[in-house]
Amino acid sequence: MSGAPAVRRLPARRAALVVGTAALAWAAAQAVTTFTVKRDDAELVISNRALASEGARTIGNNANCEPGQRMTIVYGPPPGHVETRVEDAVLTSPLALVRTPLDAEEGTGLETLELLGAAVTFNRPGCIEESTPIEEPSVTLVQGRTRVVGSRFFLDREENVGTMDGPIALTREPAAEGEEPLTATASSMTFAVDEQRATLQGDVRVTSDERTTTGESLTLDEEAGTAVLTGSPARSVRGADVLEGARLLYYLDSDDVVVIGNVAGELEVELE
Repeated sequence: MSGAPAVRRLPARRAALVVGTAALAWAAAQAVTTFTVKRDDAELVISNRALASEGARTIGNNANCEPGQRMTIVYGPPPGHVETRVEDAVLTSPLALVRTPLDAEEGTGLETLELLGAAVTFNRPGCIEESTPIEEPSVTLVQGRTRVVGSRFFLDREENVGTMDGPIALTREPAAEGEEPLTATASSMTFAVDEQRATLQGDVRVTSDERTTTGESLTLDEEAGTAVLTGSPARSVRGADVLEGARLLYYLDSDDVVVIGNVAGELEVELE
């Protein structure tokens, strides 16, 4: 992830993979198997939203695929998908992989979660025989009116912060009909599952109907409708108005930007 700043490792968290089956109203009332990866302050529920007739497969705790690992494979090819829900945020992907060391006890936090955009085939032991990446990024995060698309999401063992590989494309739908959506691009994104906090990283560029804002990182607060951009400096341009600063507070709905700290830039003022 070229250009992205290092992600600070959080204190180790206890985690467990819990498997259950629930009959849900999906397709022709088919049973959906759910896999739950728990953290101290969050719970990620993985379920297959695709049909077996379309090639969907769900295989839990298979010890035959990788040495020393139990592999859970959830494959939901288009037009379906695999859903990973964590509180109000929903991640979708064609493929989800959960890896657990064979000797790991429940609650030791050694599971990893990987979401991929790939088409796969299976062999007789129920393992992936061949994996072909999907050309267009197809791993998504939806939170409120914001949708982020990337190519891969990975949550490491004992971590509460996952990383989505880029290229990253963000779209935030407007509050009112007829207005233009806000869009953003970046090299990568991190998502703190416990705080429900997304941060775009590396070559961040935000574009609205009238404003273009650039920086090194953008931390989104979807509930508050704000984002904080940092850079050296972060820069926001609307017409002849230019604002620069180490930190910019962006009010996403009103398209207003405030410099946090020292202000630098140019403002065009009409005098009568």
